[in-house]
Amino acid sequence: MKRSSIAFVLFFSLLWTGCTPHDTVDEVNPKFFVEELNVWDFTVNDALNALLKALEVDTSDPTVNKILELIEGYRNKEIRGVAISYRTFDPFGNPVLGTGAFFYPRDLKPRGIVEVPPIAHLDRGASAAIYVGKKRFFEEAFPAMLNYIAINPDLLGVLYTQDLPRPFLHDANSGLVAYHMRKAVEEYLLITENYKLGKTSSVLGYSLGGASAMSVAKYYTTNPTGINVDQLFTGGGVYDGLEAFKAYVRTEKSDYLAIPSVIIAMDTFYNLNLDYSKIFANGMENPVNSPDPALGGDGYAYWFDGTHGSGSIYGRWGSNLRNYMHEDFFHQELRGEFLKLQECMELNSLVYNWSPSPRIDIRLIHSAEDNLIPVDCADLLYKVYREKGCSIQYIRTTGDHYQAGSEFMLTAMLYLLLK
Repeated sequence: MKRSSIAFVLFFSLLWTGCTPHDTVDEVNPKFFVEELNVWDFTVNDALNALLKALEVDTSDPTVNKILELIEGYRNKEIRGVAISYRTFDPFGNPVLGTGAFFYPRDLKPRGIVEVPPIAHLDRGASAAIYVGKKRFFEEAFPAMLNYIAINPDLLGVLYTQDLPRPFLHDANSGLVAYHMRKAVEEYLLITENYKLGKTSSVLGYSLGGASAMSVAKYYTTNPTGINVDQLFTGGGVYDGLEAFKAYVRTEKSDYLAIPSVIIAMDTFYNLNLDYSKIFANGMENPVNSPDPALGGDGYAYWFDGTHGSGSIYGRWGSNLRNYMHEDFFHQELRGEFLKLQECMELNSLVYNWSPSPRIDIRLIHSAEDNLIPVDCADLLYKVYREKGCSIQYIRTTGDHYQAGSEFMLTAMLYLLLK
């Protein structure tokens, strides 16, 4: 897709969404909210027990202890989780139904609003809306147990949009779809609870959600949304695709196979017409959705069709990038078929295409030992944002991607409780 076409889609989307958070809501024909998919009522204590089990944290840790102490007084507080569908656009500008979930205290006396986009799920069965239907508390909903309204957009690629690849690292679409989710939540709460949603959000995200969180904050503050962003927590993210590629070339290793998903998404949404025989190798280039290599299967079309989880994909292809990436990938400068990715990578760089206001407090965390996403991405973001005069703090921690993720969540929880 040419830059002029991309600009037209964004302009059209802004015309369609040119309203502010407190426009009059039509209870009969809301602009965004379409359908209530599922409702789940539970307590803070239910959520806390599920989260402690999932994270396997040491409850004797001082930070954990402090958090438990701060929420002790309202463990029995009731929370409602709601999964919804809503009107939005795909990256081509076509109208689609997005999904997501949000959580709010039943007494409707929240401390504020926190928006948390998803991590890089590789299977379409993993989403906030689906989890609520299963009555499963998931990590990205954690602000709900701290007495905040938590909004978790699925973005695209699941449920009603499951035929689309998840638009990984698609800056403009991530922001737009999250904004429409927020508007749908606003309409839902006004219609069902006569509650007016506030106009300030904190935005958090880790791993792929780290980049998406920045896209959400960028969209809110560079478009006429009427939404203020006071705090941006981001960690373990890819903030510049080209910088990530360079780091992967050096290490030749990744324990999470998101690179093919990113390439497939960019090929789809930017009409790159990639020749996968010059992108992948050793059978990953096979274009038939079948597990049988003799039929041209057991390649990208099969493993990244949205029906396989990260564990099974890892079990087949492993950590070594040379197991499935074409030889042309392993150069510091893009070459061959990879040159087609350069323009859209540059277009979606959050390092170079956004200069956040110093009024937004940015907190960044990334591990120097990250085994999934190179720390080089965070190093570059911090360096460039400091040069731009942004208000940014950086914790360059240790441990693998998951250990740093637990630290990210605990740090964010403590901040939100003390805010």
